Amino acid sequence: MKPLCVSFVEQDPQLAEHLLSHLHSAGIQAHHCEHPEDLTAQNKQTAFDVVILDAATLGEQCLTMAGQLAKHPELRVVMISPAAEPQERIAAIAAGADVCISKPFHPTELIAIIQRLAARLPRTLQSAWTIDPVRALLTGPANNAIGLTAMETVLLTQLAMAPEQALRSDALEMAIWGLSDFYNNKRLQVCVSRLRKKLTHRHGPEELLATCWRSTYQFVPRMHFAPKH
Repeated sequence: MKPLCVSFVEQDPQLAEHLLSHLHSAGIQAHHCEHPEDLTAQNKQTAFDVVILDAATLGEQCLTMAGQLAKHPELRVVMISPAAEPQERIAAIAAGADVCISKPFHPTELIAIIQRLAARLPRTLQSAWTIDPVRALLTGPANNAIGLTAMETVLLTQLAMAPEQALRSDALEMAIWGLSDFYNNKRLQVCVSRLRKKLTHRHGPEELLATCWRSTYQFVPRMHFAPKH
């Protein structure tokens, strides 16, 4: 199993070295960035598991960056706020952070949070899943293309665009049938059931389309959109 990969921004070199030492001693692969621009560049080159955002260092950019990072289902965000007021934490979570802790903090506390968040990361079976809405195809890791119906295409497209590739059943119903009087939850269940059988027949017994969080559907492995021709 590959070590956890963590990235953070800290302009104080002594504090950064202190945090790096603790993270490395816990078996975590850590990357220190001196400036926000460095973090953005690193995120494009490296697949991080957790990104730590320090509100004191990033200022007004912090909430914006949290929102951008939250769009990636396989990434967790920890925000560090200099204030302990509930409003600060609420704003951080609303922006996209998974956890918000106050500063100063003990490195052991941060490591425990990172490990706990990493345990909740989506269990990606393989990363080479591609959805092609134009051609109505879902292609798996072995390049086995699975033909999709119109409803299945809309369903998987909506999940691919959603945070953590998960959506409530009512949101999926709205996306597939709009405001029509003809849509209902049973029709969605039939669509999901048939798609699951199709995926199982072509890919195997692993649960790719899961039900979780009270009538919420999630496509477990990471999907990417096929390039436009």
